[in-house]
Amino acid sequence: MQRMRVDRTAPLALLLGAALLIAGVCLAEEPAHGSSHEATTTAAPTEHVATQEPAGTGEPVAATHGEPAATHETTATHEATPAHGETADAHGAAGAHGEAAGAHGAAAAHGGGHGGGMPHIPSALTFIEAKLPAEQAEALNKLKDPIFSLVVALILAVFFVSLAGKLDARKPGRTQMAVELIFGGLYGLFTTIIGPSARRYTPFLGSLFVFIFCNNLFGMVPLGHSSTSSFANTTFALGMLTFLYVQGIALKENGIGGYLFHMAGSPKTGMEWGFSLLLFPLHVLGELIKPISLSLRLFGNIFGEDTLMATMVLLGAGIMFKITGGMALVPGIPLQLPFYFLGLLSCTIQALVFTLLATVYIALWLPHGHHAEEGHSHGH
Repeated sequence: MQRMRVDRTAPLALLLGAALLIAGVCLAEEPAHGSSHEATTTAAPTEHVATQEPAGTGEPVAATHGEPAATHETTATHEATPAHGETADAHGAAGAHGEAAGAHGAAAAHGGGHGGGMPHIPSALTFIEAKLPAEQAEALNKLKDPIFSLVVALILAVFFVSLAGKLDARKPGRTQMAVELIFGGLYGLFTTIIGPSARRYTPFLGSLFVFIFCNNLFGMVPLGHSSTSSFANTTFALGMLTFLYVQGIALKENGIGGYLFHMAGSPKTGMEWGFSLLLFPLHVLGELIKPISLSLRLFGNIFGEDTLMATMVLLGAGIMFKITGGMALVPGIPLQLPFYFLGLLSCTIQALVFTLLATVYIALWLPHGHHAEEGHSHGH
């Protein structure tokens, strides 16, 4: 019976998906047709004007045509007039083409200024920008990612400071137990990768996970925005911060000589020292690529998730607009709701992947035998 229910549900789901896809395609094609029709109607008067210009210049010729053949000057004028008309026609066509090219360029610049036309769900700053002049609104839009990152950081700071005053080892509250469960799980994960010395790195790694996770989730909150959907303003800064932190640990734990020896591939034999000339630049390049790869991975996933949510919101609103015949104040079909569960999963996974890769980078720079020595001393 369960198999029969699954077999019946699958075709219904496919039909529903096909109907939504067809509706979306129709909504996307209709503005295109409308714009092409407008372009045709606006181009027609230009052609007409270009055609009429020669008529205006050739009025004496028309009068000369009606008279019986007169002088040589009239004949010369009659012969020169079509040439002048063709030149004017060509000039008018070139002017029309130039106007169309200029309009196309302006449209392309307008689209590029808005991130290539990618849909975005409005945030709280969107309504503030609508009430400001154009220059101030553009300046505020450039600061959108830092502003929301600061808001998330302030919320987390207030939360943990208020929680610190309520800590009680004998009677822990629900909030304290939830926080201890999260950070206890993270500490166990870091210990598995790094070893007993993971305790000294847990504050940075745990803060990194919580900050990225909350920033990812903030885009799913009404009037919120995920600052991690910006590569230039947020994710690249997080990648560079992690890179500098890892390099600082590497220099502290190994020293300058040990750092360079590790970058050369830790050679021991003569052949390995020979290959170190090739391995050293490769290791340097690999270290420089790490922050960029971390940043691009986080940015791409969160940006794609936000774009998907906004597309579903617009599609649901467009379908309801068509059904109701353009009635105002009618909520759209919530097509984005199923993707909220996917978004929750993606936000958690991306924050965890970023933090785990930072943990692995730290573990790779710790001296050999470091884990065993610390484990032995910890056992004593």
